Amino acid sequence: MPANTTINHQSFWTKHRFKIMLVSILLLLPPLAVIFQISGDTGFCGTWCPRMFFSWRKGMSGENFLAGFARSYLGVSLVISIVVSTFYLGRLWCSHICPIGGAMETGSRLIPKFLKINFSAIPAPSVRYGYFLVYLVAPAIGIGSLCCNYCNFATIPRLFGAAFSQADMVYFLRTAGLINLGLVVSFGFFAKGGRGYCNFLCPIGALDALSNQIGAQFGKRVRIERSKCNACGACVKSCPTWAIDRLAAGTMRIDQLSCMPCRVCEKSCPEGAITYGKTGA
Repeated sequence: MPANTTINHQSFWTKHRFKIMLVSILLLLPPLAVIFQISGDTGFCGTWCPRMFFSWRKGMSGENFLAGFARSYLGVSLVISIVVSTFYLGRLWCSHICPIGGAMETGSRLIPKFLKINFSAIPAPSVRYGYFLVYLVAPAIGIGSLCCNYCNFATIPRLFGAAFSQADMVYFLRTAGLINLGLVVSFGFFAKGGRGYCNFLCPIGALDALSNQIGAQFGKRVRIERSKCNACGACVKSCPTWAIDRLAAGTMRIDQLSCMPCRVCEKSCPEGAITYGKTGA
């Protein structure tokens, strides 16, 4: 099968993925942040926070914990929408809509290949859920919270807003801001694929990946048709989340704990062995 046969059958989401990411960045990040203006917010903090409400801090009463859901009701709605849609369709939020991951992936396209850091040898799920466990346990036992000081949903907007807001600029002069900037630069902009931060350190990504794995047998996913696959490895090289590997038997496997349906691998497969749907290997 010719290498470009599958390209003619690409969906709207596949053909225009990069454009969709750019639109999301314009609508959800400074200086426009149009979506947040509807509710009177300026970003993902406050009522749109998708991280704080499910974190239990030591000494917090059940009433206060539930009050956090009320304060961040739009963030709660966003997370529920992400998890439910992922169960049936795969991680479309992460691959197309999330302005945080989209900004880092877009930025990584500007970095020369010889400067990129390849994190693919690191087992992403192990690091992701180890970090997620610390994220949940640390505040519960009184060590400290990773919710605000080390938040990707705050760092990227502040990075975009630094040119327009003195408060955002000052943030990056603080220790937490400098650490966050270093994480975004090293695991985002300079990472191969631009998705290292998403793969390792995003709590929403951790929840989303679990939904992706659990719903893999029920909804649409990126899948490999083994009868067509010749294990050439082109998909491994192209995957921005390092979700594809070669098994000992010489067959390829997609890890749904890391895969997002960006479908870059589908375009790179010379045999047309990778598809997005409910059937397949």
